[in-house]
Amino acid sequence: MKVMTIGGIRPDWINLEPVIKELDKWLGGDHIVVHTGQHYDYNMDKIFFDELKIRDPDYFCEVGSGTLSYQRGETIIKVGEFINKFEPDLVIGFSDANPVLGCIAAATRGIKIMHIESGMRSNDARMPEEYNRRMIDHISDILFCPTEIAESNLLHEDISQHKIFRASKLIIDVLTKFDKEIDERKRDVLYKFGLSKGKYFLSTEHRPENVEDKKNMANILEAFNIITAIYDIPLLFVAHPRTQAAIKKFKLTLPKKVKMIDYIGFLDFSALEKNCFMGITDSGTVEEDLCWFRKPCVTTRISTERPETEFVGANIVSGLDAKDIVKCVEMMNERKTDWHIPYYEGTTKRIVAILKEKEDEIMQPKKWW
Repeated sequence: MKVMTIGGIRPDWINLEPVIKELDKWLGGDHIVVHTGQHYDYNMDKIFFDELKIRDPDYFCEVGSGTLSYQRGETIIKVGEFINKFEPDLVIGFSDANPVLGCIAAATRGIKIMHIESGMRSNDARMPEEYNRRMIDHISDILFCPTEIAESNLLHEDISQHKIFRASKLIIDVLTKFDKEIDERKRDVLYKFGLSKGKYFLSTEHRPENVEDKKNMANILEAFNIITAIYDIPLLFVAHPRTQAAIKKFKLTLPKKVKMIDYIGFLDFSALEKNCFMGITDSGTVEEDLCWFRKPCVTTRISTERPETEFVGANIVSGLDAKDIVKCVEMMNERKTDWHIPYYEGTTKRIVAILKEKEDEIMQPKKWW
């Protein structure tokens, strides 16, 4: 069986680390990795291959930056070229960012598709990721959904039960696997940024609807100013390049106790998550990480495709008004952190076991009638 795995942004490589290694062990040269190249500088890409010891991808699409339409179109076209060259029996896509759209090229050629992290829904049609995840779910032949809620979403959209398999989150396998290395980074990373354990906020903001809107970005910074004053602790702001560019463009001023830094490696960032007081973020992956580390989270959005984190009490979706963000921080500060964690280990083993079980079926030509 020949399998192609597609990735292209920071979370793809972190999450796919165990899957890539297990498929390499099983399939050898019949497993190839395609890098769409949406993220390409060292701190957004190569650092994760180095830290997590992921082997180099076999093919590079070099999609790079550009408009949403450009990235989507180039991803489908260029992944399609490598599909023609390699002729896989199965193409694996992960989550909901633009690299997963390479699976569309497989669908047009009658090649079977496996989608990891299927069924996640924000029900916010303004999010580009919402379109991506829905499209790929509906053309996939094997869907690994992380929770009961995700599975229910798929069933309500009339996706056949026999295609759906429950498996948790790959990020939990990764966090568990590298837990020792994450702990070893704690002392150095906290010292580097002048932080004390449990006495700093940690924030990431990267979504265009947040950071490329002057009012929303100003509201977020105003909330930072208020909460750092109330709690008298600093906030470390790990900022995406577009976030930094927007702050400069809008001529916004960082609050006194906010330190903005570039993206950093997975191990250092995980150490910051594990030792923070609270997280404030628009990243779904960070929501999951903080839930796992039992750190309170406030999500600066109007929706989330991780409602499980809210239901168990680990997270609140605050909206984008500064006062609401501050209120949600105060509410999370009052909560206990003994919530039920909706995620668990073993996702990688589950995925590989199902693939082995279905190998003969996957290699059969796709029927169109």
